[in-house]
Amino acid sequence: QHSLWEALAMGEESFVRSADTSTFDWKATHPHFGSVIHAVCFGRLGDKDDEGSDKGDEDDDEDQDKDVDGLDAYYDILMAHEEGVHQRLNLLRYAMEQGADPHIIAPKTCDDSRSWEHDDDADLATPGVHFAEKNAVTCLLSAKRVVTLAMAEGDWSRKVERIDRALDLVSRASRRRDFARASVSERVLDTWAGVLADASTADVVILVQEDGAGDARVHAHSAVLRAASPVLAAMLSQGMREGDRREISVRDCSRAAVKVLLALLYTSGLPAELADASADTLIEAMTLAHRWNAQHVVQMLAFAIAG
Repeated sequence: QHSLWEALAMGEESFVRSADTSTFDWKATHPHFGSVIHAVCFGRLGDKDDEGSDKGDEDDDEDQDKDVDGLDAYYDILMAHEEGVHQRLNLLRYAMEQGADPHIIAPKTCDDSRSWEHDDDADLATPGVHFAEKNAVTCLLSAKRVVTLAMAEGDWSRKVERIDRALDLVSRASRRRDFARASVSERVLDTWAGVLADASTADVVILVQEDGAGDARVHAHSAVLRAASPVLAAMLSQGMREGDRREISVRDCSRAAVKVLLALLYTSGLPAELADASADTLIEAMTLAHRWNAQHVVQMLAFAIAG
Protein backbone atom coordinates (compact mmCIF):
# COMPACT_ATOMS: atom_id res chain seq x y z
CA GLN A 1 0.00 0.00 0.00
CA HIS A 2 3.01 2.28 -0.04
CA SER A 3 2.27 3.26 -3.64
CA LEU A 4 -1.14 4.56 -2.55
CA TRP A 5 0.46 6.71 0.14
CA GLU A 6 2.91 8.02 -2.47
CA ALA A 7 0.02 8.87 -4.79
CA LEU A 8 -1.86 10.67 -2.03
CA ALA A 9 1.22 12.71 -1.14
CA MET A 10 1.81 13.61 -4.79
CA GLY A 11 -1.82 14.63 -5.33
CA GLU A 12 -2.40 11.95 -7.96
CA GLU A 13 -6.19 12.09 -7.98
CA SER A 14 -6.73 9.79 -10.99
CA PHE A 15 -4.45 7.07 -9.63
CA VAL A 16 -6.11 7.07 -6.20
CA ARG A 17 -9.63 6.99 -7.64
CA SER A 18 -8.81 4.03 -9.90
CA ALA A 19 -6.72 2.08 -7.35
CA ASP A 20 -8.03 -0.87 -5.38
CA THR A 21 -8.55 0.64 -1.94
CA SER A 22 -10.74 -2.13 -0.56
CA THR A 23 -8.17 -3.01 2.12
CA PHE A 24 -6.80 0.49 2.64
CA ASP A 25 -7.45 2.06 6.04
CA TRP A 26 -8.36 5.69 5.39
CA LYS A 27 -7.91 6.45 9.09
CA ALA A 28 -4.40 5.01 9.25
CA THR A 29 -1.19 6.97 9.76
CA HIS A 30 2.15 6.60 7.99
CA PRO A 31 5.52 7.39 9.62
CA HIS A 32 6.48 9.63 6.67
CA PHE A 33 3.15 11.02 5.48
CA GLY A 34 1.06 11.37 8.66
CA SER A 35 -2.66 10.86 8.11
CA VAL A 36 -4.30 10.69 4.70
CA ILE A 37 -5.34 14.34 5.03
CA HIS A 38 -1.78 15.37 5.94
CA ALA A 39 -0.48 13.54 2.88
CA VAL A 40 -2.94 15.16 0.47
CA CYS A 41 -2.40 18.67 1.85
CA PHE A 42 1.31 18.65 2.64
CA GLY A 43 3.01 15.75 0.84
CA ARG A 44 5.83 13.98 2.64
CA LEU A 45 6.47 15.13 6.21
CA GLY A 46 9.45 13.13 7.42
CA ASP A 47 12.22 10.64 6.73
CA LYS A 48 12.70 8.81 10.03
CA ASP A 49 11.28 5.34 10.65
CA ASP A 50 9.41 4.44 13.81
CA GLU A 51 11.75 3.31 16.55
CA GLY A 52 12.24 -0.42 16.51
CA SER A 53 10.44 -0.93 13.21
CA ASP A 54 11.69 -3.62 10.86
CA LYS A 55 12.45 -2.49 7.35
CA GLY A 56 11.51 -4.73 4.46
CA ASP A 57 12.20 -4.61 0.75
CA GLU A 58 9.38 -2.08 0.22
CA ASP A 59 11.01 0.26 2.72
CA ASP A 60 14.36 -0.13 0.95
CA ASP A 61 12.70 0.86 -2.32
CA GLU A 62 11.12 3.81 -0.56
CA ASP A 63 14.50 4.98 0.76
CA GLN A 64 15.94 4.84 -2.75
CA ASP A 65 13.06 6.99 -4.01
CA LYS A 66 13.55 9.37 -1.12
CA ASP A 67 17.28 9.77 -1.88
CA VAL A 68 16.45 10.65 -5.48
CA ASP A 69 13.45 12.86 -4.91
CA GLY A 70 13.72 14.31 -1.41
CA LEU A 71 10.89 15.92 0.52
CA ASP A 72 10.49 18.82 -1.89
CA ALA A 73 9.62 16.59 -4.86
CA TYR A 74 6.19 15.85 -3.39
CA TYR A 75 5.07 19.49 -3.32
CA ASP A 76 1.98 20.42 -1.32
CA ILE A 77 -1.25 22.36 -1.63
CA LEU A 78 0.58 25.68 -1.25
CA MET A 79 3.37 25.09 -3.78
CA ALA A 80 1.63 23.04 -6.48
CA HIS A 81 0.67 24.59 -9.81
CA GLU A 82 -2.99 25.50 -10.31
CA GLU A 83 -3.96 22.17 -11.86
CA GLY A 84 -2.15 20.40 -9.04
CA VAL A 85 -4.07 22.41 -6.46
CA HIS A 86 -7.34 21.52 -8.19
CA GLN A 87 -6.43 17.82 -8.11
CA ARG A 88 -5.42 17.96 -4.45
CA LEU A 89 -8.68 19.64 -3.44
CA ASN A 90 -10.66 17.02 -5.38
CA LEU A 91 -8.56 14.31 -3.78
CA LEU A 92 -9.14 15.84 -0.35
CA ARG A 93 -12.89 15.77 -0.93
CA TYR A 94 -12.73 12.16 -2.17
CA ALA A 95 -10.56 10.99 0.73
CA MET A 96 -12.97 12.41 3.28
CA GLU A 97 -15.86 10.74 1.51
CA GLN A 98 -13.98 7.45 2.03
CA GLY A 99 -13.65 8.13 5.76
CA ALA A 100 -10.34 9.98 6.08
CA ASP A 101 -10.31 11.98 9.32
CA PRO A 102 -8.72 15.46 9.50
CA HIS A 103 -8.38 15.20 13.29
CA ILE A 104 -5.95 12.26 13.29
CA ILE A 105 -2.58 13.27 14.73
CA ALA A 106 0.61 12.80 12.70
CA PRO A 107 3.23 10.56 14.35
CA LYS A 108 6.37 12.11 15.79
CA THR A 109 8.37 10.73 12.84
CA CYS A 110 6.72 13.39 10.66
CA ASP A 111 9.43 15.75 11.86
CA ASP A 112 9.75 18.03 8.84
CA SER A 113 9.79 21.77 9.49
CA ARG A 114 8.58 23.61 6.42
CA SER A 115 8.46 27.20 5.25
CA TRP A 116 7.12 28.48 1.94
CA GLU A 117 8.67 30.82 -0.59
CA HIS A 118 6.83 33.70 -2.21
CA ASP A 119 5.57 32.90 -5.73
CA ASP A 120 7.47 35.79 -7.32
CA ASP A 121 10.37 36.42 -4.92
CA ALA A 122 12.46 33.48 -3.67
CA ASP A 123 14.09 35.74 -1.09
CA LEU A 124 10.78 36.03 0.78
CA ALA A 125 9.76 33.06 2.92
CA THR A 126 7.39 32.34 5.76
CA PRO A 127 8.39 31.17 9.24
CA GLY A 128 8.50 27.40 9.65
CA VAL A 129 5.62 25.06 10.49
CA HIS A 130 6.05 21.76 12.34
CA PHE A 131 3.81 18.75 11.68
CA ALA A 132 4.74 16.09 14.25
CA GLU A 133 1.99 15.23 16.73
CA LYS A 134 -0.48 17.69 15.18
CA ASN A 135 -3.61 16.98 13.18
CA ALA A 136 -4.16 18.24 9.66
CA VAL A 137 -6.57 20.98 10.72
CA THR A 138 -3.98 22.41 13.10
CA CYS A 139 -1.32 22.20 10.38
CA LEU A 140 -3.51 24.04 7.88
CA LEU A 141 -4.24 26.74 10.44
CA SER A 142 -0.54 27.02 11.30
CA ALA A 143 0.27 27.37 7.61
CA LYS A 144 -2.33 30.11 7.26
CA ARG A 145 -0.92 31.83 10.30
CA VAL A 146 2.67 32.01 8.99
CA VAL A 147 1.53 33.00 5.50
CA THR A 148 -0.59 35.76 6.98
CA LEU A 149 2.41 36.98 8.99
CA ALA A 150 4.42 37.15 5.76
CA MET A 151 1.77 39.40 4.14
CA ALA A 152 3.62 42.38 5.62
CA GLU A 153 6.37 41.84 3.03
CA GLY A 154 4.39 40.82 -0.04
CA ASP A 155 1.18 39.55 -1.56
CA TRP A 156 0.58 35.99 -0.38
CA SER A 157 -3.15 36.01 -1.10
CA ARG A 158 -2.92 33.09 -3.54
CA LYS A 159 -1.58 30.81 -0.83
CA VAL A 160 -4.08 32.06 1.74
CA GLU A 161 -6.90 31.31 -0.72
CA ARG A 162 -5.62 27.74 -1.22
CA ILE A 163 -5.48 27.10 2.52
CA ASP A 164 -8.98 28.55 2.97
CA ARG A 165 -10.37 26.23 0.29
CA ALA A 166 -8.84 23.22 2.05
CA LEU A 167 -10.14 24.37 5.45
CA ASP A 168 -13.60 24.86 3.97
CA LEU A 169 -13.64 21.29 2.66
CA VAL A 170 -12.42 19.90 5.96
CA SER A 171 -14.92 21.84 8.06
CA ARG A 172 -17.91 21.12 5.79
CA ALA A 173 -17.11 17.42 5.64
CA SER A 174 -16.77 17.26 9.42
CA ARG A 175 -20.13 18.99 9.88
CA ARG A 176 -21.79 16.40 7.63
CA ARG A 177 -20.79 13.50 9.85
CA ASP A 178 -23.81 11.41 10.62
CA PHE A 179 -23.98 11.07 14.37
CA ALA A 180 -26.68 11.81 16.89
CA ARG A 181 -26.49 15.03 18.88
CA ALA A 182 -28.45 15.17 22.10
CA SER A 183 -30.31 18.38 22.82
CA VAL A 184 -29.08 19.76 26.15
CA SER A 185 -31.23 22.19 28.06
CA GLU A 186 -29.89 25.58 29.10
CA ARG A 187 -30.46 24.66 32.75
CA VAL A 188 -28.12 21.66 32.44
CA LEU A 189 -25.47 23.85 30.81
CA ASP A 190 -25.88 26.45 33.55
CA THR A 191 -25.44 23.70 36.14
CA TRP A 192 -22.14 22.60 34.63
CA ALA A 193 -20.99 26.20 34.27
CA GLY A 194 -21.69 26.56 38.00
CA VAL A 195 -19.64 23.46 38.74
CA LEU A 196 -16.71 24.87 36.78
CA ALA A 197 -16.92 28.18 38.64
CA ASP A 198 -17.12 26.53 42.08
CA ALA A 199 -13.51 26.56 43.30
CA SER A 200 -14.59 25.30 46.75
CA THR A 201 -15.35 21.82 45.37
CA ALA A 202 -12.40 21.71 42.96
CA ASP A 203 -9.74 19.15 43.81
CA VAL A 204 -7.17 19.80 41.06
CA VAL A 205 -5.08 22.87 40.31
CA ILE A 206 -3.74 23.51 36.81
CA LEU A 207 -0.52 25.52 37.07
CA VAL A 208 -0.13 27.61 33.94
CA GLN A 209 3.49 28.62 33.47
CA GLU A 210 3.34 31.78 31.41
CA ASP A 211 6.57 33.48 30.31
CA GLY A 212 7.52 36.31 32.63
CA ALA A 213 4.23 36.19 34.53
CA GLY A 214 4.80 33.45 37.07
CA ASP A 215 2.41 30.55 37.59
CA ALA A 216 -1.32 31.17 37.21
CA ARG A 217 -3.64 28.77 39.05
CA VAL A 218 -6.81 27.45 37.43
CA HIS A 219 -9.09 25.17 39.47
CA ALA A 220 -10.81 22.08 38.08
CA HIS A 221 -12.48 18.84 39.14
CA SER A 222 -10.67 15.54 38.73
CA ALA A 223 -13.85 13.60 37.97
CA VAL A 224 -14.57 15.82 34.96
CA LEU A 225 -10.96 15.80 33.73
CA ARG A 226 -10.73 12.01 34.01
CA ALA A 227 -13.97 11.51 32.10
CA ALA A 228 -13.01 13.93 29.33
CA SER A 229 -9.40 12.90 28.70
CA PRO A 230 -7.64 9.52 28.86
CA VAL A 231 -4.35 11.37 29.20
CA LEU A 232 -5.55 13.27 32.26
CA ALA A 233 -7.11 10.10 33.65
CA ALA A 234 -3.68 8.46 33.55
CA MET A 235 -1.92 11.53 34.97
CA LEU A 236 -4.36 11.79 37.90
CA SER A 237 -4.18 8.10 38.80
CA GLN A 238 -2.54 6.91 42.01
CA GLY A 239 1.23 6.72 41.89
CA MET A 240 1.60 9.52 39.35
CA ARG A 241 3.06 12.84 40.47
CA GLU A 242 0.05 14.80 39.27
CA GLY A 243 -2.32 12.43 41.00
CA ASP A 244 -0.43 12.59 44.30
CA ARG A 245 -0.04 16.37 44.26
CA ARG A 246 -3.36 17.14 42.57
CA GLU A 247 -1.48 19.56 40.37
CA ILE A 248 -1.09 19.60 36.58
CA SER A 249 1.62 21.81 35.09
CA VAL A 250 1.03 23.36 31.68
CA ARG A 251 3.71 25.06 29.59
CA ASP A 252 3.50 27.05 26.35
CA CYS A 253 -0.13 27.92 26.96
CA SER A 254 -1.85 31.00 28.36
CA ARG A 255 -4.29 31.06 31.27
CA ALA A 256 -6.99 32.24 28.86
CA ALA A 257 -6.43 29.20 26.63
CA VAL A 258 -6.73 26.84 29.61
CA LYS A 259 -9.98 28.53 30.64
CA VAL A 260 -11.31 28.18 27.07
CA LEU A 261 -10.47 24.47 27.07
CA LEU A 262 -12.11 23.88 30.46
CA ALA A 263 -15.24 25.79 29.46
CA LEU A 264 -15.62 23.53 26.43
CA LEU A 265 -14.91 20.41 28.52
CA TYR A 266 -17.60 21.29 31.04
CA THR A 267 -20.28 23.00 28.94
CA SER A 268 -19.38 22.70 25.20
CA GLY A 269 -19.55 26.49 25.01
CA LEU A 270 -17.80 29.68 26.05
CA PRO A 271 -19.05 32.18 28.64
CA ALA A 272 -19.39 35.84 27.72
CA GLU A 273 -15.95 36.79 29.03
CA LEU A 274 -14.29 34.25 26.69
CA ALA A 275 -16.57 34.68 23.68
CA ASP A 276 -14.14 37.08 22.00
CA ALA A 277 -11.03 34.96 22.59
CA SER A 278 -8.37 35.60 19.97
CA ALA A 279 -7.41 33.11 17.26
CA ASP A 280 -4.04 32.64 19.01
CA THR A 281 -5.82 31.72 22.23
CA LEU A 282 -8.08 29.23 20.44
CA ILE A 283 -5.08 27.64 18.70
CA GLU A 284 -3.26 27.33 22.05
CA ALA A 285 -6.36 25.71 23.55
CA MET A 286 -6.62 23.28 20.63
CA THR A 287 -2.94 22.36 20.95
CA LEU A 288 -3.47 21.58 24.65
CA ALA A 289 -6.60 19.60 23.83
CA HIS A 290 -4.48 17.54 21.41
CA ARG A 291 -1.91 16.97 24.12
CA TRP A 292 -4.62 15.75 26.47
CA ASN A 293 -6.38 13.74 23.72
CA ALA A 294 -9.70 15.52 24.30
CA GLN A 295 -10.80 15.02 20.71
CA HIS A 296 -14.32 16.42 21.08
CA VAL A 297 -12.80 19.71 22.24
CA VAL A 298 -10.32 19.63 19.36
CA GLN A 299 -13.23 19.35 16.94
CA MET A 300 -15.17 22.21 18.54
CA LEU A 301 -12.13 24.47 18.44
CA ALA A 302 -11.34 23.52 14.85
CA PHE A 303 -14.84 24.61 13.82
CA ALA A 304 -14.51 27.85 15.79
CA ILE A 305 -11.16 28.73 14.21
CA ALA A 306 -12.10 27.76 10.66
CA GLY A 307 -15.49 29.40 10.73
